[in-house]
Amino acid sequence: MIKDTSKVIEKLKTISEIDTGAVNSMNEEQSASFIDALYVAVSAFPLQKKDLMVALEKKEYADVFKVLSTIIAGLSQIHALDLAQKCEKQVESNADLSEVRHEKLKTFLDYIIPTIEMFYSDVSEVIEKADVEKVAPKEESPKRKKRTITPEIVREKLLAVKELDSEIIRGLSDEGLSDYLQVLDLYHSEYQSQKTGLTGALKIKHYVFVFQWLNTIEESLVKLHATELAAGCREQIDANKDLTGIRPSRVTVYVNYLLSSLSILTTDILALGLPKKLEIDSKEKASKKAEYEILAAGDSEESKKILVVNKMKMFKNSLKNALGSRGFTIIGISSAEDAANYIQTENPDLFIVDEDLQGTDGLLFIKIIRASGQMAPIIFTTSKITKDKMVRFMAAGAADFIMKPISPADVQKKVFKHLA
Repeated sequence: MIKDTSKVIEKLKTISEIDTGAVNSMNEEQSASFIDALYVAVSAFPLQKKDLMVALEKKEYADVFKVLSTIIAGLSQIHALDLAQKCEKQVESNADLSEVRHEKLKTFLDYIIPTIEMFYSDVSEVIEKADVEKVAPKEESPKRKKRTITPEIVREKLLAVKELDSEIIRGLSDEGLSDYLQVLDLYHSEYQSQKTGLTGALKIKHYVFVFQWLNTIEESLVKLHATELAAGCREQIDANKDLTGIRPSRVTVYVNYLLSSLSILTTDILALGLPKKLEIDSKEKASKKAEYEILAAGDSEESKKILVVNKMKMFKNSLKNALGSRGFTIIGISSAEDAANYIQTENPDLFIVDEDLQGTDGLLFIKIIRASGQMAPIIFTTSKITKDKMVRFMAAGAADFIMKPISPADVQKKVFKHLA
């Protein structure tokens, strides 16, 4: 922590790229925030530079300007307005990506990257020379017994965060919960760059990049199981596929709402004080080995694997009769818990999941399948189909359905459709 921000600010004002007018009007709190922003910008630039050059080499111009918009946002926050404006002009002049002139863009980057590097070098020199408070070491206190963070404690804490899908959180196995903690940790590391990129793209009114960032944020929210926020994000993206019909004021209102919601979500999660990973007893892991039966063995090791999750033995036998001679490996599991444990180590090519499972319902289990990272098609089975049911199951991740009682011809048609 810097002792005297006023001295540091005075030194920073000697750097020509910083707008002294904006810096002069800062109070003490704003000065401290400004110095924090400088730290972030300086530390972020080497990675931004790398991403920029990789995208340029591959001629992936959308990515080039996406990174540039992030750099612009960072420069704007630290009042390096002249550098930010030069980058903005380059982005604006290349709004039509089909007309980008590679050599002209490369020439600009060959100029602007060293210029920004020199600027950040000057900033680093000032900050590094600043006095830093040295915190006296605390007297060593008696060691307390470390409290074990159990899966139950973690689950209970996560359920208190209203933005997270409580059904999915409840349905995660202990191993799945441990993996989810790593997703949370990754989200924290990505959140600031996503926020900066989205804010920067909106500031320069480059809506192609605005919606690219929204798409990135939606992917993070899906992994985070922030279902409603992800759905809202997707709704905005789908509603603005035709960029010519964008209403800027509506987009601005939504982005401000989203950023506010993400800030609250991030703060709420950080406040939980969760570990990055759970230590799960190896004996407990072994005891949770999935129980399953091989209904049909495939023709070879390369045979497509179908996982059938249904509590009724009669149903699994019917499915075996319908598909058993078709060369598939068919695995039958009765409970959602066993199925959840099975997919921790196995990757089926197709799921056939009943809507009514032992231990939970099929809709929730489909969400759990997707939450585990499994991307294979899912067919759900039902004795009654309605439009509302179709919408809910498809939104959760299902690709199709089969009516019960099953027809061999219908089963074969649907299975071959998704395993073709």
